[in-house]
Amino acid sequence: MSGNTRRLPLFPLNTVLFPGESLPLQIFEERYKLMLRECMEADSRFGVSLIMEGSEVGGPALPYVVGTVAEMAQVSRIEGDRFFVAAVGRQRFRVSEITQWTPFVAADVELLDEGADEAVPDALVEETVGAFSEYYRISMGMAGGWVGEPRLPKSPLALSYHIACNLQLDLPGKQALLEQESATSRLQAELDILSRESAELRRQMELQMLGRFSRQ
Repeated sequence: MSGNTRRLPLFPLNTVLFPGESLPLQIFEERYKLMLRECMEADSRFGVSLIMEGSEVGGPALPYVVGTVAEMAQVSRIEGDRFFVAAVGRQRFRVSEITQWTPFVAADVELLDEGADEAVPDALVEETVGAFSEYYRISMGMAGGWVGEPRLPKSPLALSYHIACNLQLDLPGKQALLEQESATSRLQAELDILSRESAELRRQMELQMLGRFSRQ
C-alpha cells in the first residue's frame, strides 16, 4: 500500500464514513462554517473521522486516526443561517499528525491507496456475495419489506465498502472494517460477521414464528 500526504480539515463525527457512501450534514457551528468556507475555496474536500473522545458539538473531539476523505457534492444555505452539505466518501486516510485544534481540527494525513489491481480470490468474493445476499433477504423479510436480490458492485473493493455500509454493526465494529488494509482482509472479516449475524437472525425468525403459532 502506497500513499501521499496532504493537510486536511477534519470533521470528527459519531459515524463511520466509507468510500462511496453518501453523507448528509447540517452545519451550524461557527467553526464548521469557517471550515466549510475554506474547503470551498480549496478542493471541496475534508476528512471524516469517528470520534474517539469528546462530542460532535462544543470543544474539539479526538478522532480515530483512520478516516475517509469526503468531497462536497452540494452545499445549500437553509433557514437559521445553517448549511446543508451533501458529501460523498472518496478515499481512506491515516492521520500522521494533528496540526491544528482550533477553531477546527486539521491534520497532516496519508492518503491510503488501495490498489485496484489487488488480486482478490474469486472464491472469497462469491462466498461473501452469497452470505450478504442471505443476510439481506433475512433482514428484509423480518422487517416486512419486499425481498429481492440486492444490487452489488462488481469491484471487490467497492463490494467490501458496500457491505460495510449495510451491516448492522456498532461504531467500533464499523471502524474496524474501515481500518482493514485491503479488500481481501475486509471481505474476509465481513464473511465472518455475516455468518454469525445470519445465524442470529435465523434464530430470531424462528422465535417469532413460534410466538405467532403459540398465540393461535
